[in-house]
Amino acid sequence: MCMSEEAKLLCRWLIAITIIFICFCLSFQNHKPKCYIADLYVPALNTYTKYSNNTRANTFIFFDLKLENVMPFNGLRYDNVNLTFSYNYGAHFLPIAHYTVHGFYQGMAKTAHKRDVTNTHGFPWVDAFDTVSNGSMAVFRVELSAKVRSKQYFWYATKHRLTVQGDMEVGSSGLGEHHRAIRLK
Repeated sequence: MCMSEEAKLLCRWLIAITIIFICFCLSFQNHKPKCYIADLYVPALNTYTKYSNNTRANTFIFFDLKLENVMPFNGLRYDNVNLTFSYNYGAHFLPIAHYTVHGFYQGMAKTAHKRDVTNTHGFPWVDAFDTVSNGSMAVFRVELSAKVRSKQYFWYATKHRLTVQGDMEVGSSGLGEHHRAIRLK
């Protein structure tokens, strides 16, 4: 049985409208971004350097923050992203550094890397250096807090609070030992 030209045209229009409607509905789905610490380097804990006393004078932490937008139809607008670095000292985590990444826009299904360095304050360097010198791992916690809005067509949705954290072990090389990104949850 043959369809008339009008029926074929109507069928094509219905398929096109259905696809547009599905894409429109999918654009209103909001998902929080996936956050990772892709790399962490604490040069003062590197026991392999020839001049380890000079290295311990370096009180910096180098990091690579990876933010992954998982939404294929929406961009994200971040307010300031606040990072807190803590060291596992005894039975609790001692905050040792704070860093703020200024707000930015992240496109649809894009990944953003924010690489930088921060100075530490109140870090028990002797304890951490002794820990990694004995073959153990120094444990650092990274906490991230920010407000995120998704862009839907020509406007932004309401802000959602994003608060995640993750632990990373640092060995005697001063580098994160997992050699992979640690997801902040």
